[in-house]
Amino acid sequence: MIAGASVALGVPVYERTEKLRNLLESAENVPVDTVYVADNGHTDERRDLYDSEFAFDLVPIDVEYDSGLGNCRRSIVDRLDEDYLVIADSDHTIPGNVATLVDQLEARPEFGGVCGLLFEHGGLRGTCHDLYERGDILVRDIRGKEAELVAGQPLVEFDFLQNVAAFRRECVEDYAWDPQLQQGKPHLDFYVGHKRRTDWRFGCCPAVQFPHYPGGGSSYTANRNKRERLMDAREYFLDKWGYRQIVYGQLEWLETQDRLPSDGRVAELLAKRLLTRLPLELQAKVTDARQFVRKLQGRPPL
Repeated sequence: MIAGASVALGVPVYERTEKLRNLLESAENVPVDTVYVADNGHTDERRDLYDSEFAFDLVPIDVEYDSGLGNCRRSIVDRLDEDYLVIADSDHTIPGNVATLVDQLEARPEFGGVCGLLFEHGGLRGTCHDLYERGDILVRDIRGKEAELVAGQPLVEFDFLQNVAAFRRECVEDYAWDPQLQQGKPHLDFYVGHKRRTDWRFGCCPAVQFPHYPGGGSSYTANRNKRERLMDAREYFLDKWGYRQIVYGQLEWLETQDRLPSDGRVAELLAKRLLTRLPLELQAKVTDARQFVRKLQGRPPL
């Protein structure tokens, strides 16, 4: 990492205090100057943690209760003084080679952000993909990809990165997370905003892998999966950018851990392959039907 560059870590939290503690402890072993914790839960539950001594400056930000991920991320950007911002969630830990992401940004000044992969359940997961606008339809899919060697490690360009990434301060100042998006579409909005309004490019370095320990209490899970909140976020996002529908192709760039039985996984991949070969208007109608079925089942929207 370039001498003299300052690096911050930004993380939102609602509950999951012990997971946050693990993340903070992992950050003591990497070159991070400041950690901003945007707390939109019951802050008093973490008071002892915030009063602890760490190798970095810990800056808790008291965010409006239950105001969501977009507002938390925006509050971090509003406080940011450092040259680079690494974003993660409270159920991640920070790998020892995280500085590689900053090294690649230094080597490629046209890139605004570079992410790593997730290491979870004994496998690697990479949910990076590209965004294609076809009239009023947004297509999320992956086409042919090639890696190049940057700062001694591979870099693959994508439009949308997963939520373990390093950004230039100028990038997140040009377009940051929308505080109106509580849950459901804040990251998609971030990357659509950059595709529409800025010239920053983004990529993934598979050599950097963030351990991921997903899960939380029942109240956390219920709050995160509130159907009405997710529906409102989806409609807000569509109206904001003038989209009629979002069509989903292949979103898993790298996945070595099947989360479905093998037959089910094959069926899912074949269905996605067939869907993306239909005329776009028909893809949109199929997606409309999938959303209707999910509504009848009481499941969150796509």
